[in-house]
Amino acid sequence: MKSRTIGYTAVMISGMIFGSMPLLAKFIFSQGGNSINLVFWRFFFALPVLFYLIHRNPGVDFKITKLQRKNLLYVGIFGYAATAMTLYISYNYISTGVATTLHFIYPILVILGSAVFYRDRLTFIKFFAGVLSTLGIFLLYNGELSGSLFGIFMALLSGVTYAFYVLYIDKSGLKALHSLKLTFYLSLIASVSMFFFALFTGQFTLHLTLSGWAVTVFLSIFVTLGAVNLLNVGIQRIGSQSSGILSTLEPITSIIIGVLVFNEILNLPIIIGCVFILSAVILIVRYDREGLPVRKPAPDRVTEPVTMSSTEPTAKPASGPVGKLE
Repeated sequence: MKSRTIGYTAVMISGMIFGSMPLLAKFIFSQGGNSINLVFWRFFFALPVLFYLIHRNPGVDFKITKLQRKNLLYVGIFGYAATAMTLYISYNYISTGVATTLHFIYPILVILGSAVFYRDRLTFIKFFAGVLSTLGIFLLYNGELSGSLFGIFMALLSGVTYAFYVLYIDKSGLKALHSLKLTFYLSLIASVSMFFFALFTGQFTLHLTLSGWAVTVFLSIFVTLGAVNLLNVGIQRIGSQSSGILSTLEPITSIIIGVLVFNEILNLPIIIGCVFILSAVILIVRYDREGLPVRKPAPDRVTEPVTMSSTEPTAKPASGPVGKLE
């Protein structure tokens, strides 16, 4: 399978997994959990599994450079952890429909940010697909923008921090890390920072029901090993702009869950919104042939940057599993 095809597939599956997250989070809240506590446990429970997978993979180790460590701290705290924290907090103050709509300002922010701050070429296909997907998101939300101003602010902020996460992974060089190693360190940094934040705010708790704990463990492994890891794989292969647009499949998944689980009714604006989003996805997958050149992940070993002559051989790309999201 071609590298770009793997990237497209990984991001679309990632979006669909993320689409089930609000349903699981709401259930955990009803079983004694809270947003800050859930963010910590989500990252924490994934660590042993990620450690085991890396340890069993002979092509991956735990070594990172000083520069990679600094970049991981930045994106782990201000992108990875901050997105999950702000989005989960917003669920307590506004409906998941409003929160999801506001959160999904991030695909257009990724496109604009890459063009403005990194001088990436903004192709017509990507721009049109970005506008189309954004219109589709707002059509999916069939209601008024009401609720707590604090909740609205948190949902908007989650979109900003997630756009930072997607862009920074793409542009800082972290996408050269093996996806499992990248996800492990992001989860480690996020779990430590959220543990102290939960203690400081008095929201750390062990008082969940048995079913609440079970769903928390499932959400942690399902989202972190599935959605996050797949998104990292996608960013490595197709870049931040296309990844941002394709991940808008997430709210469509939420709509499908709402219809199947809660017997919600589909209306014309929602159907048109789904068509817009799916059209944007088809445009990216079928017609986007421009942008950053596709590169396979760099060798998974630690070396300091060196200057190489044109006659020196290049290292072989790292091998390993490519498969896995707040």
